[in-house]
Amino acid sequence: MDMLIILGVVVLIYGLLLFFDNFFKSCMHYPYEVFLRKTGLSVKLFRLQWHTTALNRSIVKWSTAYPKLLDLNFSLGVYVSILLMPVASCLLIATAFHTNAAGKTSAEAGSGKQAVSLELLFPGVNLPFNEIGYYLAALAINSIVHELGHGLAAVLEDVPIKGFGFHVMFIVPLAYTQLDSDQLNAVKMWNRLKVLCAGIWHNLLLAGFTYLLFVATPVMLSGLYRVNESVMVTDISNNSPLLGSKGLEEGDIITSINSCEVRSESLWYGCLLETLQSQPSYCISPDFVHLNDESVPISHKNDGLIECCNAENKAASCFEYIVDVNEEDVALPQHMCLSIRKVIENSFGYCQHKPTCSEGHCFKPMINNFTTIMQIRREAKPDVIYIGHPADLTRTVRISQFVPKTSFFRPGLADFLQLLLKYVVVFSIGLAIINVLPCFGVDGQHIVSTLLSNGAVVSRVPHKSKREMIALCINIVGTLLVFILVTKVFWQMIFSALW
Repeated sequence: MDMLIILGVVVLIYGLLLFFDNFFKSCMHYPYEVFLRKTGLSVKLFRLQWHTTALNRSIVKWSTAYPKLLDLNFSLGVYVSILLMPVASCLLIATAFHTNAAGKTSAEAGSGKQAVSLELLFPGVNLPFNEIGYYLAALAINSIVHELGHGLAAVLEDVPIKGFGFHVMFIVPLAYTQLDSDQLNAVKMWNRLKVLCAGIWHNLLLAGFTYLLFVATPVMLSGLYRVNESVMVTDISNNSPLLGSKGLEEGDIITSINSCEVRSESLWYGCLLETLQSQPSYCISPDFVHLNDESVPISHKNDGLIECCNAENKAASCFEYIVDVNEEDVALPQHMCLSIRKVIENSFGYCQHKPTCSEGHCFKPMINNFTTIMQIRREAKPDVIYIGHPADLTRTVRISQFVPKTSFFRPGLADFLQLLLKYVVVFSIGLAIINVLPCFGVDGQHIVSTLLSNGAVVSRVPHKSKREMIALCINIVGTLLVFILVTKVFWQMIFSALW
């Protein structure tokens, strides 16, 4: 619903802009045209554009500051881009014709092998829609860096820049550099490749630099935040089953879940997954069992589990005594009804990995595979004991691995920086792969045509028309593969929505 509202607001804004654009052009024609010409703004259907020549001097200044270093940089970019092109093309072919998990044979499914493939990202589908601001910011940053690469390389090769601009297509921000195409086609093949590959290479450099910043962020912010020690609850949904006086609260500092220490965001999800894979078992003493056993005659549930507790006793669960072959025989029943909280509070430790206890004996709760017992330890607060599915926490509880050292700071700034850096890395690599593909509308189209003007190719195919036909066929095949991939993704989206 939020996505539809935002799209509706965007459509409404474009409608108002078009209305006032036409109104001013008809009623205030001359002053409005002067305003558009001076500012470089233009309004079109679902498209806003800004064009300027004010940055031309700055780009010329930057490119001539360190010409030898930049020339070496762009030459390296050509080699990397040419090597990346067949890799990206093979990846595109494999993804376009790869059968998803539902269509695999049993042998393929049982092999456990996962193929590397391209994945198209869509807000609200496989990306959280509430993070759309991060996607647009990351895309804008990558687009500017990409076009800046083209501009710097063009000036270095004496190709004039007509202007630099920015346009928003619906809500997608994209930058562009307008070059003199005739002058670009007139330079030597290698020099032309440096200009064409500069954007791709700059995206890869940005990805590497941003990844280093992403990794170094916890160290850089260690003076303000505690990192790699625990996680902090930053938000809880109103419909969360963990919300309440005995549940989690915003600002809680979580140190562990059962026997798994939570030191970072990745460990938070890893610990939740572990609770589902291995049901916690507890070491408790025989005396505790005899004093607290509330068993009733054993019955069997519909799901095959044994029930030894009264149906009205919601705080208790049926536990099974796990007999270790090395321990002495003790007078304990196979099943007993015990209070879950009392068991956790009086246990000597966990024994789910090894049914051996240094003190007491191992007891396992008899609950179905769709729920588990989670003992969530908090700093300076009592433990939260929750019986349910770990997905309840992943869906309704948001955490941060940055725990403020003082109350003056909140983890929001650090989380914002880390999330933005993450999306910049992802979008940088994605844009580099997309632009290097032999496909109409991207840099790969012109790179293929330029490569076919190589002397070795010319000697084998001397007719220019034939080389142009070969380039056309390669780009048609690449464009067709991209179309197949996009169609496949949309079909899977529609199929998932219907079923």
